[in-house]
Amino acid sequence: MKKLLLFLSIIALLSLGACSLFDKESEETETAGITDNEILIGSSAALGGHASFLGTQTIHGSMAYIKEVNESGGVNGRQIRLISYDDQYDPPKTVANTQKLISQDGVFALFDYVGTPTSVKIIDMVHEAKIPLLGLFTGAEDLRTPFRPYIFNVRDSYYSEAEGAIDHFVNKLGKKKIAVLYQEDAFGKAVLSGIQISLDKRGLKPVATDTYVRGTMDVEDALTNIKKSNADVVIMVGTYTPLAKFIELSHQSKFKPYFHTVSFIGSEAYGTEIIKREGIDKNEYKKIIVTQVVPSPNSEEYATVREYKKLLKKHFPQDTPNYVSLEGFINAKVLVKALKDSGKDITREKFITELENMNNIDLGIGKSLSYSTSNHQGLRGIYYSSLSPDGIFHIFSN
Repeated sequence: MKKLLLFLSIIALLSLGACSLFDKESEETETAGITDNEILIGSSAALGGHASFLGTQTIHGSMAYIKEVNESGGVNGRQIRLISYDDQYDPPKTVANTQKLISQDGVFALFDYVGTPTSVKIIDMVHEAKIPLLGLFTGAEDLRTPFRPYIFNVRDSYYSEAEGAIDHFVNKLGKKKIAVLYQEDAFGKAVLSGIQISLDKRGLKPVATDTYVRGTMDVEDALTNIKKSNADVVIMVGTYTPLAKFIELSHQSKFKPYFHTVSFIGSEAYGTEIIKREGIDKNEYKKIIVTQVVPSPNSEEYATVREYKKLLKKHFPQDTPNYVSLEGFINAKVLVKALKDSGKDITREKFITELENMNNIDLGIGKSLSYSTSNHQGLRGIYYSSLSPDGIFHIFSN
């Protein structure tokens, strides 16, 4: 009997020890990246390679705001430090970077990820680590549906951009022959799906679809196929250099439909690339259209845009205002608000709760942001922009 009692006592002690160890590990996970003086945030983005404008400018926009917050005393007495790794828009590198950020660097949250093929590869990793991920530069539906409890999107989705584009071309302009050129990956397929859904609602189908390989300039074969369709509009999905080449080749072959692409393009880099290509007819610039998810970075109408331009000039004087860095700036405003509202004794759980408590938050851009416990899509609504002779995509009304 004594031996049995001793055995049960040992088992009980071991169980208590295991529970205590589990509780300690759980507590450490909840406060990972938090010290008395610092909040550590991690990012993986295209800082080099053919999409480097997108990653660099997203980070610069966010850091323009974060630097100002840090100079003003930080968040509840802590400085925000962002570790940003370059993945060159390459999914395996994104996975490796994310593993390092979570396991080695021990960041509190993930932030400012850029791209669909890269971001979708870490969905399971984020869920398993129970780490919040905020502010992705992608509108992919896979990051929104099914509901992702640890992923918070600020920008609107590609489905919204696709619907807005089709509404403009079909309903407003009466164009019904829509072709699609897309990058052969998760990004291209995400936008293609949105286009197909929007066309199907109107009893239409693409008159042609074709692809090109991500990271290449091989768009010649796709042009041959799409031109045969005699499309009124070509929806293009990809990065700025190959898409600008596609327009140039189209114009050289006397094929001059409307060209549209979604906000991921990086309008400023896209505009610069188009202007460099002398084969693109300047009289056709107005038919080169980009849907946007933030207002014009040159606007004087909105308080946050005015603040963004001021702080960008202060902290990154070499940069000119652009849609991409403005989006990064807006991401950072959401991040900082949630961090502040989480209080001095911040945990990941509190941070997520404060994000989910945001309801009709005025971000100073003419649109409010809302989250809930069942909806992590923050902003809704898109803008239309067309290329002008000065190389800038200016907002216009639908």
